[in-house]
Amino acid sequence: MAYVFGVAIGNIFPKAFDLSVVKEITGISIILAIPLMLFPTSISNLIKQPKTLLLSYVLAVVATTTSVFVGYWIFKDSLDNIAFISGMVEGVYTGGTVNLNAIGYAFEVDQELIILMNGFDWSLSGIYLLLIFTVLPRILGFVLPNKPAYENSALDSFTADFKSLERKDQVVSILKGLGLSGLLLGLMAGVSVLIYGDMNELILIFGVTGLGLALSSIKRIQRLEANMITADYLMLLFGFTLGLQANISELFSDRSDLFYYFVVTYTMMFLIHLVLAKIFKVDVQSFLISSSAAVFGPPFIGPIAESLNNRNLITPGIIIALLGNAMGTYLGILIVKLLLEE
Repeated sequence: MAYVFGVAIGNIFPKAFDLSVVKEITGISIILAIPLMLFPTSISNLIKQPKTLLLSYVLAVVATTTSVFVGYWIFKDSLDNIAFISGMVEGVYTGGTVNLNAIGYAFEVDQELIILMNGFDWSLSGIYLLLIFTVLPRILGFVLPNKPAYENSALDSFTADFKSLERKDQVVSILKGLGLSGLLLGLMAGVSVLIYGDMNELILIFGVTGLGLALSSIKRIQRLEANMITADYLMLLFGFTLGLQANISELFSDRSDLFYYFVVTYTMMFLIHLVLAKIFKVDVQSFLISSSAAVFGPPFIGPIAESLNNRNLITPGIIIALLGNAMGTYLGILIVKLLLEE
C-alpha cells in the first residue's frame, strides 16, 4: 500500500517532490534495512538454502535468454540497435538495473537509448512489483505448489519481544540497531569511494549483506528486539519513495517500437519461467523470490519476502540476487557479441 500510495501521489503531483532527493532516500532506506533483516537470521541458514530457489533462478535465466533470442528474431528488421538492446535486456532481467547500464556503457550505446530503456524497465517492472505485492501470489497458487520450500521460523517472535519492552527500552533498541546498520553503510561507502571514487551500489549491497550476516553470529546483536520492526518501517519508506518515482507516462512514450519489444520480451520471460517452474514443481514463493532476484536485484528481496510473510527467504534470496548481479553483465555482453556476429 505504501508503494501504491507513492505511485498515486507521484503521478498526481509530479513536481511536489525533488526526485533526486527521493531517489537517495530510496537507496539509503533499503540498504539500511538489509543488515537489520539479516541480524536475527542465523548464518546456518546459508547452508540450508532451499534447492528449489536456486533451481528456480536458473530457470529464470533460461527464460530470459530464450525470450531475448525470440524477441531479437521478431524485431530485428524493425528495431535499430537490436543487438545492444537484447544484451541490455538479458543483463537487466538476470540481475537488475545495474547490469543494463553497465552493458550500455560497455558498448558506448547512445545515452538517449539507455534512458529510454531504463524508463520502460521501470514502468513494466513497477507493474510487476505491484502484482507481486497484491494478487499474483494467490493467482500463482492455482498453478504452482503453495507449500514454501523454506518455512518461516521464530523470527516473528522478535515483534512480540519488542512490544513487551518499556518505551524507553524500545527507543534504545531501535537506536542500537539503526546505528549499527548506519555504521555498516558508512563503512562500505568509504570502501566504495576508495575503490571507485564514488558510491557503487553493488559494493554497498554486497558489503552490508556480508557484514550483516557476519554480525548475526553475535548473540547480543542477533537478539536486538527492534531489528525487524525498524526494518519493516524502512521498507515502508522504501516502497513509498519508490512509488513516487514511477512515471506512468513512460508507458505512452513515442518510442512505441521499443515499448512493444519490452512488452513481448517481458511477457514471454514470465510465461516461460512459469511453465518451467510448473514442470520442475517449483513452489510459489521460490518462483517469486527467484524471479525478483533476476528482474529487480538484491534491494527488492527484503520487501518481497516480507510481503510473502517469509523472512527466511531474505538471506538466500539476496545471495542469489547478488549472483545475478555478478553474472548478468557478462551474459549480456556475450549476447551482444553473439548477435553482432549473426
